[in-house]
Amino acid sequence: MFHQGKCNSLQRHSFSIYRCVKSISTRQRTQCECLNSLDTNKSESEYLKIFSSQENRVQPIYRNRELKWCLLNVNTLRFQPRRITQKMFGGLYTQPLQNKLTDIRYREYSSSSSTVGESLTHWTAKLEDSGVPESRLSAEHITAHVMGMPRRKLLENLRISVSEDLYSELDRLMTCRLARMPVQYIVGEWDFHNITLKMRPPVFIPRPETESLVEKALELLQGISMPKVLEIGCGSGAISLSLLKCMKELQCVAVDQSKHAVSLTKENAQQLKLDDRIVVLEGKVTQEKFPALPYDKFDLVVSNPPYVLRKDLMGVGPEIMIFEDMRALDGGKDGLDTIKPILLHCQHFLPSGCSILMEVDPCHRYLIPAWLKTQNVNLEISNIIQDFNGKDRFIEFTKI
Repeated sequence: MFHQGKCNSLQRHSFSIYRCVKSISTRQRTQCECLNSLDTNKSESEYLKIFSSQENRVQPIYRNRELKWCLLNVNTLRFQPRRITQKMFGGLYTQPLQNKLTDIRYREYSSSSSTVGESLTHWTAKLEDSGVPESRLSAEHITAHVMGMPRRKLLENLRISVSEDLYSELDRLMTCRLARMPVQYIVGEWDFHNITLKMRPPVFIPRPETESLVEKALELLQGISMPKVLEIGCGSGAISLSLLKCMKELQCVAVDQSKHAVSLTKENAQQLKLDDRIVVLEGKVTQEKFPALPYDKFDLVVSNPPYVLRKDLMGVGPEIMIFEDMRALDGGKDGLDTIKPILLHCQHFLPSGCSILMEVDPCHRYLIPAWLKTQNVNLEISNIIQDFNGKDRFIEFTKI
């Protein structure tokens, strides 16, 4: 099966994973060591010692009780026969990854450019040559982060000189982008709706279209005194914390199956000074069980659940496949593995006339009504909302 087979194989052989807790899955990592361990002054032989044998490719090393990642030795891929390399990666991204990793090891770290503009041109070309999407935008965000200024201000000051120390830091972070680490993880934070959130792997990165879900939720909550909202699958806390920022009387309960997501949501709530109005719980929603909640009734249930059809997971890029928690995407064969339990359980938490607002795959507007007819649920589809790309992305269910 793709989710547990090829994806695990790709992650396992793309990086050397150091685990500090034996029970932690290889996809439940909290930090990528390529952000802090890549030293351009080290010789190739020093790196080869780390990856000298197959037995040491995955080894338990206890270090600050955190999960660490380190870049795989480039020569492992560069000099292996093509058929072995394809077997390691399950036939996915074989040649692009091989070329990209070779470029990371053998490219020259140059500080010949002296201004922000020249640096952006240099790194945009590097990223484009390695097939990194949105190369110019990636270079701008990372450079702005290194320079300590907003991207807009950076673009207004392209003639500013860049010091040697900043070039070294820029090399380090751009190397991570060449390895297809998402920009959000590299800079460590990202703007969503009306807030700025901390970001770290493997917690799911909120997408721009989900901001429309927040706007619709705010519409549904208008006129309700002291509203309570339940969010299923909070990730970094983007939806709940955006709602709390906009509504001063709102109380939220956020649930996620990932302890890394729960931890990050709590951190973001504290950073935004919203932690006194949110309860964050770790728990998995299934047909058989649901986490214990502090309230019996809610005025709105909102969720951006795993809804990607398993067949479509073959099309995700390495930024997602290698770094993000695939459990936040994998909705099973029809994309409804998590959506169905949410609807079955959450109908009991709503008074009559209140809603469940959910982000879905466009095909679900056809699949869910057929399934609802076979179930004894007091829900009806009251609204289907399109995202900014014109796709049927959100469904509102109303309690009858």
